[in-house]
Amino acid sequence: MTAAAGGHSPAGRPAGPAGELRPDQPPIPPTRPASEPASEPVLGLDVLDALLGVPPGYPPWRAAEMARRQRVLATWLSAAEARGMPLRPAAAEHLARVRRRMADLYAVADQLAAAHRVTVLKGMRIAAHLPAGLLRESGDVDLVAADQASLWGCVLDLRDRYGAVPQGVSVLQPLAGGRLHLGVSMKWPAEEPYLDKPMGADVTTCAFSGDFRGVPVRAEPLADTDLCSLFAIAEERFQRKFRAKDLLDLVALAGVLDRRFGPDLVERVTEPALALCLAPELRQLVDKAADWAPLPARWADVQAALEPLAVAERAQRGPGRAGMHRLRFGFPLDDRPNGVLAADVHPFDGGELVRTPLGSCLLVDDPVIPAELHERAVAEADRLATQ
Repeated sequence: MTAAAGGHSPAGRPAGPAGELRPDQPPIPPTRPASEPASEPVLGLDVLDALLGVPPGYPPWRAAEMARRQRVLATWLSAAEARGMPLRPAAAEHLARVRRRMADLYAVADQLAAAHRVTVLKGMRIAAHLPAGLLRESGDVDLVAADQASLWGCVLDLRDRYGAVPQGVSVLQPLAGGRLHLGVSMKWPAEEPYLDKPMGADVTTCAFSGDFRGVPVRAEPLADTDLCSLFAIAEERFQRKFRAKDLLDLVALAGVLDRRFGPDLVERVTEPALALCLAPELRQLVDKAADWAPLPARWADVQAALEPLAVAERAQRGPGRAGMHRLRFGFPLDDRPNGVLAADVHPFDGGELVRTPLGSCLLVDDPVIPAELHERAVAEADRLATQ
């Protein structure tokens, strides 16, 4: 996301919580000051406007533009419709199409979870906690496979059912012993393929992959679905800055977890934060959401408890930490399957190949590949295919 996506621009657009602000331009305050935490969970249809930083009385078309820049336009349209605001035909059709998209993605996730040993992260689990009428939009579904056989069974199922194609294969190689992990991103056409992002599923063998600099791989998803969703959102910080959708997810989960755990909330949240090495990211996520929308009062205690844990976690981060992996990307060479539900890595002169049920790839760290290396890799893949 660029600084203009939510930040003040020369034209004077107001800033949302994920934008970059100049020191002389304070953010527009949310409709309810964050210094007055709610005694009960608060998640109404107007929460997205608060998280976007929409000022009271702002023209709806400008609020829609803020939502579009934060990639939550369909969510904003769903809230507007639920509040009784009439939508023009194009907007109504866009919203209906996104609703169908999400229903299809959730159905895919359910089918794959039933057919393979995979766990669904975030997505439909969080959407179930939103108010009636409020749509949680997403580009794909996130699935964690118990092992390689489950991952490749899931991937091949997507290919055979929907014509999905691999957008990328990632290999997480352990630096000092441990298990090799995989990630495969699959894409297939949306209902309106020329206007909408492709449908997608990200299938991995680890729930939390870390940052490859000082936060290790943590393979197992948490047994508690709501807590697992909470930390999966926090983990997103290793990929990008938090967005309005992340803050909306946090607000939804904050109310659910407060109701479920009551006075045990601090302990139930901080224990996995410590175990998953995510105290700094969770603290940042909670702080950011609390700046723009009210959270249940007990979350102030969670914030306070996370602070020393975050300091201690940052002190432990470094490349020599146990459990670290090296991230490699698979550059496709052919589509010849290796005949087993597993990936196998083969070193050769100048690099490494990985053979998979989808074909062979050259493992690379950089997208720029010397022509000579590519030729050697193709020759090695041909040689392995004839063995």
